[in-house]
Amino acid sequence: MSLNREIGYQHLDELPFDEQSLVRGLTVKLKECPFMVMLFMIVAPNGDIDWVITAGRPRNDLDHAVNLFVAEIKNDNRWQVEQFQREFKQLTGSEKCQCRKARSQRNHLACCYHAWVSLKVKAKQMKTTVYQVRQGLFTDYLVQQLMCPTVHAV
Repeated sequence: MSLNREIGYQHLDELPFDEQSLVRGLTVKLKECPFMVMLFMIVAPNGDIDWVITAGRPRNDLDHAVNLFVAEIKNDNRWQVEQFQREFKQLTGSEKCQCRKARSQRNHLACCYHAWVSLKVKAKQMKTTVYQVRQGLFTDYLVQQLMCPTVHAV
């Protein structure tokens, strides 16, 4: 990170964070980034540190378009999107579609989304995770098949 040309690039641990820069962030230049960005240090209650970088910069000293509160909210929203994408791919088989036509792919994704919403609603009702709900479906089916198999062994 570089705060200005005179100082040069510094490691995150060496950056001067005071009370004001914790709230307003630091305007820094990343090594491979052609423009200045805002860097925020978010400290969790257990002491863990998350670093959040945003492109929003203040226009002058009085105007701070992005502060720590806004950065935390945007980071939380970003995490929800990542969680949705991970659950959608892992639980519904959305990537296993071998359809060639766009209409068939849209139908497949719509069915996958419907399945994900159903899992999410059921998980909320049961006060558990969507992964546990999905695993429970397979467990119930396996127990049923072991007790009364539909295909008998020869």
